[in-house]
Amino acid sequence: MMHLRGGKSKNDGPALRGFFAALCWGAVVVWLSGCAGFEKYPDTSSFQTVVIDAGHGGHDTGARAFRGQGANEKVLALDVAKRLKPILQRSGYQVIMTRNSDGFIPLERRVAIANQTPNSIFVSIHFNHARRVAANGFESYYYHPRYRRMAANIQTELLKTYRSTNRGVKNARYYVLRNNRRPAVLLELGFLSNPRDNQLAQKPAQRQRLAEAIARGIFAERAGRRP
Repeated sequence: MMHLRGGKSKNDGPALRGFFAALCWGAVVVWLSGCAGFEKYPDTSSFQTVVIDAGHGGHDTGARAFRGQGANEKVLALDVAKRLKPILQRSGYQVIMTRNSDGFIPLERRVAIANQTPNSIFVSIHFNHARRVAANGFESYYYHPRYRRMAANIQTELLKTYRSTNRGVKNARYYVLRNNRRPAVLLELGFLSNPRDNQLAQKPAQRQRLAEAIARGIFAERAGRRP
């Protein structure tokens, strides 16, 4: 028995050593399991849930339309996300939206939603902006090399929506990618600073085609296609 007011009985030594050994070993196990959770990058062979992340929102408007001709990024990204959701659901996927309305969601919360959802992938939807008006086209980003294929599968399908510049599949350290413990990609669906890209993005029919293209890319990734 341990004496709480100082001193210990002659039998306390071995007991204490055993107690602290068990305590230390337990801490090591917890630490290792925690590290494994953060270091493990699951593959995309069996996901059943898609976390759709509509970029920006609330006071964070994102990219603005060329010369104010139309809605800004936060509105268009949410619209594409809402169009993507039923397409995935009809194919049997569970869908979680990081936002369903024009509200500001911190990046930490967006990532937490994915990290708390097992057997899922994370798809962040954005529109681009550049100082050069001529800049145009699609880009798809990933962080961990394991998810380059998923970004490439979606990029392949985006390029089928209309003739535009293929700006490639790129590695990036965006917060929602590098802090994500699920397969994650970030998509740039055209430049709102470019007259033609912006004109197309403002059309509901084009946003529907973009949503369908993203869905096809997700389906291709789930099937293991190598683009």
